[in-house]
Amino acid sequence: MRLRRNPTSKEPGSGIHDLPVEVAAVVEENLAQSQAADHASVESESSATVAELVERLSVIRERIWRLRALFAVTLSHDTAIEANQFVKLFQSLGAELQAKDAGEFAKLTAGHEALLTSPPVTLRPTIPLATQMWCEMKWLAQRQPEEPGRNIGLDTIHDGMGQFL
Repeated sequence: MRLRRNPTSKEPGSGIHDLPVEVAAVVEENLAQSQAADHASVESESSATVAELVERLSVIRERIWRLRALFAVTLSHDTAIEANQFVKLFQSLGAELQAKDAGEFAKLTAGHEALLTSPPVTLRPTIPLATQMWCEMKWLAQRQPEEPGRNIGLDTIHDGMGQFL
């Protein structure tokens, strides 16, 4: 049985209230962690050493894998958008590391070039939940057959015995 929860997301139409409670909690937790990581990684560290860049890029790489796995399970567009942001960050820091030490960058991306060095995944726009519900209700209303009305005269006694007459 799928438990419903009250919408607590500040963004209307985010769709998180449609998910099961356990999945929505994980998505919200990941979103909070990513926002904290975004605030910490706003400034570009052009003076970072190769070891610092490798460490930071490996953390970002793990985060991208986790977000893509979460997207595969939940199909949450918020998760896909966040993964795209981390891919862009990885690529910008990767270009800096590649300029300093191309060998370390090659070791970091070995076997995962398609995921880490390709452009971010394009997202299709979502259909609002209210529109989906309206279309479903319209379809259900059109599917239900009309009940033929009974032709009961005014002089009939409605005692349920009319079938025996």
